[in-house]
Amino acid sequence: MSESLPKSEIIQETQSLWGTNRQPAGCPVCQRVYLVLPDQMGITCPFCRKAELAPQPARLRPAEPEKMTPFKINRNQLQPIYRDFVSGLWIKPDDYTAENLASRAQQLFWPLWLVDSDVTGRWQMEAGFDYQVESTKEIFVNGQWESQKQIETRIRWEPRLGELNTHVDNVSAPALEEHQNRLSMTGNYPLKQAVDFKPELLENAILEVPDLPPDDAWPLAKPQVEKILNQLCQDACGAQHQRNFAVKALYNNLNWTEILLPLYATYYLDDEGEPQIIIINGVTGAIQGPRIASRKKGLRIAGMLAGAAGIMFLLALVSLLLAMAIPEIRWIGALLMVLGLGTGFSAIIPAVWPGQWNRKQEGPRITMP
Repeated sequence: MSESLPKSEIIQETQSLWGTNRQPAGCPVCQRVYLVLPDQMGITCPFCRKAELAPQPARLRPAEPEKMTPFKINRNQLQPIYRDFVSGLWIKPDDYTAENLASRAQQLFWPLWLVDSDVTGRWQMEAGFDYQVESTKEIFVNGQWESQKQIETRIRWEPRLGELNTHVDNVSAPALEEHQNRLSMTGNYPLKQAVDFKPELLENAILEVPDLPPDDAWPLAKPQVEKILNQLCQDACGAQHQRNFAVKALYNNLNWTEILLPLYATYYLDDEGEPQIIIINGVTGAIQGPRIASRKKGLRIAGMLAGAAGIMFLLALVSLLLAMAIPEIRWIGALLMVLGLGTGFSAIIPAVWPGQWNRKQEGPRITMP
């Protein structure tokens, strides 16, 4: 297997890259590494919010990334997205507001590899071809049996094998160990909209450094290449189906491209003061992150409702006592008793609901150390 890729080097913390003044910095807690502007050194890590970014050496390609997908969602479009996201939660922490999320939003680019390869080798599969069989079916209609014609589609399986000599382009390969989780948060990117890398398009965004070099990413990309080969071989057979595909191939002239993908990262604090990270795809506007309800606020609301119910019960008792002397107010005591019971039972809802809601929050979220 031959490949074309500039080798990684150790970039010192005082060394800038690509004609810009971006320098490597790392988070001592989550171990993520970034390229940041001088005035961003010392800011809180945008993905864990546990520690400040500090200068450190980093291993990466000194060459510029080849491609990038620019931001399509600007900052003016963030608040409506956050507002819709926040509105879906009933009893929320005080810090969980669209204004807070928008004001804390940080622009970032995260990396992805694209790999091209020449492929030569041999393949085999069972190719499936649809064919139709005509038969009859007896049905009982209007008191008598009738024969009804029916057409059934079946699959004929035949062995096929052949040789490969082809080229595959732009197969995605992870550049981060947490790639799949990150992609589940951002959703897919329209990679065909990528443009040639230009430093000025980065603006003030932070750049995340790959932690999977191509040697480690290739085993994860290879199944995607084989999936493409599988479809090519099926099409070459003219088959509608395939199974038991196997290929023995050489993958040569691997050419790796680094592409940068945009996102916004922000956070809010839950009841325990823990940051909950919210991610927005910088192209599509897709938003994802945990929406944690506030148990403390739920208990406060429950306490207020319970207090109100207690006051109603007390007034109801007073009214019933006064009704011995003034019978006309007996209905007031009965009404207060009913309202007190309803308010008391309703206090259970805000006390219990946040815990039930939070247990259902199983969607993807930024992985923590």
